[in-house]
Amino acid sequence: MIRAVERALAIFDAFDAQHQSLSLLEIGDRISMPKATTFRLVNTLQRNGFLVRLEDQRYCLSLKILRLSGLVKSTLGIREAARPAMAEVCRATGETVTLNIRAGVERICIDVVDTPSPLMTIVRPGEHVSLLRGATARLLLAYAGEAEIDRIVAQSAVDQKVDETELRAELAKIRKQGFACTSGQRIPGVTAISVPIFDINDEVHYSLSLTGPSIRMDSRLKEFKTIMNDAGASISAMMGTSPSPIAELERESSSEMKARKKPVNGAVAAGGAPRGSRRRAPAA
Repeated sequence: MIRAVERALAIFDAFDAQHQSLSLLEIGDRISMPKATTFRLVNTLQRNGFLVRLEDQRYCLSLKILRLSGLVKSTLGIREAARPAMAEVCRATGETVTLNIRAGVERICIDVVDTPSPLMTIVRPGEHVSLLRGATARLLLAYAGEAEIDRIVAQSAVDQKVDETELRAELAKIRKQGFACTSGQRIPGVTAISVPIFDINDEVHYSLSLTGPSIRMDSRLKEFKTIMNDAGASISAMMGTSPSPIAELERESSSEMKARKKPVNGAVAAGGAPRGSRRRAPAA
């Protein structure tokens, strides 16, 4: 039953602004569903008023979807959508989780879930940081769009002594892999992972970040990146993004994991990191 529900809901994701009407074959192809299953579920959705069959035998979403969209809680905002995922990430990792927004040439922290650990990063809502340093800032800058990147780099790079060529190469890498990860770039001894949150227009104005002492974070980076990618995709889905950006990030993440499994000159990654002392470190 649950699988049938998941498949029926997947049919809605086959439609987007570029594909407002689809044939049965196109629906099945776009969501990788067998023809017989597609036929059965599409007919069910049509009978219940969620899909309309057009004269050319193609299908489109019905106005019933529009009526339901009007019932979406008007106060549903990014904090409300992100908070459960942030709490789950904190529970799974034991590190500090932050929600951030890009504003001008800075990134601003708008929500925090603190780790219970005595050795923790200190992040407070309202914290302003330049967009040129740190995983969170560079993730938001990477998705700002070329014109905005040009403006911000021209305005800030010289004053902050940032190598523009190196910065642009890193921003391209972040967009390709779908996350940013830095260790000690802004604050020595602190590692951070940041992932994008896509909105209903498939744009990125917010990011989800995980920060903590490098002595705890660095030995678990692979695990933490997976947790963060999943959390970012979950929040993005609640914010109404189309499946395309999420699917692209999942493909990039899968490719990176496969590449890392290949041995290089017979080397094996060293494990383990020393345990930390009971002190607080500033945030990345």
